[in-house]
Amino acid sequence: MLYSLMKRTKIIATISDINYSEEKIVGLYAAWANILRFNFSHAEHESMRELLCLVKRLNASWKTNLSTLLDTKGPEIRTGSTKEKIILQSWQTFRMFVDAGLMSQKTDIYCDYPYILEDVSVWKSVIIDSWLLKAKVVEVTKEYVLLQAENDHSIWSRRHINLPWVKLRLPWITQKDKEDILFSIQEGIDFIAASFIRNEDNVKEIKDLLKEYNAGHIQIISKIENQEALDNLEWIVKASDAIMVARGDLGVEVDIASLPYCQKIIMKQCFAYGKPIIIATELLKSMVNSQFPTRAEVSDVYNSVVLRTDCVMLSDETAVGKFPIQSCQMMEDVVVEAELHTNNKHKDFEITFTQNYVIDKKIIAKSSLIIADDVKADYILLFTNSGFLARIVSAFKPNHVVFAFTKDETVLKSMNLLFAVYPFLIGEWNTYPIQDEKRALEILLEKKMISVGNKIVIINDVIEWNAMFPYIKIVNI
Repeated sequence: MLYSLMKRTKIIATISDINYSEEKIVGLYAAWANILRFNFSHAEHESMRELLCLVKRLNASWKTNLSTLLDTKGPEIRTGSTKEKIILQSWQTFRMFVDAGLMSQKTDIYCDYPYILEDVSVWKSVIIDSWLLKAKVVEVTKEYVLLQAENDHSIWSRRHINLPWVKLRLPWITQKDKEDILFSIQEGIDFIAASFIRNEDNVKEIKDLLKEYNAGHIQIISKIENQEALDNLEWIVKASDAIMVARGDLGVEVDIASLPYCQKIIMKQCFAYGKPIIIATELLKSMVNSQFPTRAEVSDVYNSVVLRTDCVMLSDETAVGKFPIQSCQMMEDVVVEAELHTNNKHKDFEITFTQNYVIDKKIIAKSSLIIADDVKADYILLFTNSGFLARIVSAFKPNHVVFAFTKDETVLKSMNLLFAVYPFLIGEWNTYPIQDEKRALEILLEKKMISVGNKIVIINDVIEWNAMFPYIKIVNI
């Protein structure tokens, strides 16, 4: 693939401990994956530790440059264990208990949410097994909730229960989540995707936990999965480092017909504050078992890119699917095609703090993108200590690939999430910025990321009068 057609939208690929070898991880990277996701709803620490060690070795040898993301299980409600499937038919009534000792009929179901008798009301919906069974509440007694099935379904053990429109009274960070977060700190995970975020206090609770263990650099991606999160969307966006539209559970919690609209308003809120957005769930679902996606899936990916998402995510397609590398390559192909037909206008956004240097950086960032468009540059090159400049440039949605150089490996990994940004390590800065620029260009030429004849817009800082001033310049290689 020509580097002039490098994608700007990032790809997150989920991997599992099922036959994941060095060859497969390198294959995903070659197919343009940027971040590997580890789903801790279905993971054990020991097997994940082996995979993470493998990724670290590959990154250290520069066979890959992949960041890592831990996805928490989060608080959830489930049915109980059963020896036989519970077979229900449409319009049949059945009982749901919080005290398993009171169950006496074959169709009785246990629910592990202790407040269900208090929180549900007549004619409200209860979703069981991820929309495979929808039921209505017809009566609430002191011992059980009487439900009426709206379709035929057989329920097995430990199925998910969703209570749309109910503000759940569950502990936010479960014991398992805390153990998994501490594991992520120990193993050097770059991002934590927090499941079932309900409000900004949930985000702050995780950030406080990370700071307690000197891991405040780990970025929090809040997953929007229920109505309560939608109700508190603006505050969650402001408190988070990034947002994931987790369409699986969100499509259960809200009317599925309104799911595209929900995705649109979540994206709009992220754009308003310059926060990265990830579109997830079933983007290429059919490729779990097929070498080719459906036309609808291709259109879904294409439209997500046109709507300016920062990342698209593969789940089962790469975690347990038969064609993980082909799925990632197909995603990359569709992303590149969509980006060929988009022209971003670098719309403004709000930053929650307004120090003078922040405002200066923001103006420089937007100006550099406008200049790159006007002079028909091939690439943009920038230098960043903390990653802040790269985040600002990315939030303005560049029409060019951005090469971001940093001397901090933690910052390097954080930038893999950013739209259009490709990060590199350069070591210590020199006193004279022109030397850093020369060295960065030599690295890019050596890696064949750029070529002689390219026009590059550079964003850097110069030190004068004991102060640092940002500047923009145009270089012809």
